[in-house]
Amino acid sequence: MCAIFGSSDKEKFLELAELNQYRGKYSNSTSAFVVNRFKSFGDSSAEHLFTQRQLGLFDDHWVKEHNEVNTTGYITYYLGHVQAPTTDSVKTHPSNINADLLWHNGIVKDYQVKSWQHEYGHVDWDTELLHRHLLFGNDLDNVDGTFSCARYEDRYSALTLFRNEISPLYYDEDLNISSTKFDNSKETESGVLYLMDLQKSELEPMKRFETKENPYYFG
Repeated sequence: MCAIFGSSDKEKFLELAELNQYRGKYSNSTSAFVVNRFKSFGDSSAEHLFTQRQLGLFDDHWVKEHNEVNTTGYITYYLGHVQAPTTDSVKTHPSNINADLLWHNGIVKDYQVKSWQHEYGHVDWDTELLHRHLLFGNDLDNVDGTFSCARYEDRYSALTLFRNEISPLYYDEDLNISSTKFDNSKETESGVLYLMDLQKSELEPMKRFETKENPYYFG
């Protein structure tokens, strides 16, 4: 079990980190991104500032010690992940392939992992295999397993979110996100690839996909 959480407010981010800590105590990571606050003075590209990974319980040091520059002109968005490994791999999120980043909460089925290993190389981490699947331009419809994900697409300098019907992911009007439900939050719609518009604090639907197999659906 893992968790993804994020906020542009330091205190809220740390609150969500504490809320989600029970979902993974093996390792954790914190990433930060910055975007121009006003469209009139620049585009909406999100710049990846840093990612810090470590073993053990979530460490708030990287956020508390990070000095945000010119907060009247820029928004800093913090994205976190806590992990309890669900496979033999104990790599710490996010997966990083040529500056493209993927955070994953869920489990890809064994046969899917083996199939991808034949296609994309013998990697034992299901998150990296899912990442390679996406980088090769493949759809989410044929991914068999559970997933809710955040991704930083380096070529577009953009953060995206997506989940299938089996994995949870919540958000609120301030674009705080969490794998665990929090006050005034609602669930993101499954089967939707969202662009995270950090300037507007909104989720913008970009593309739809289907959950390959939902064991909880009986209709």
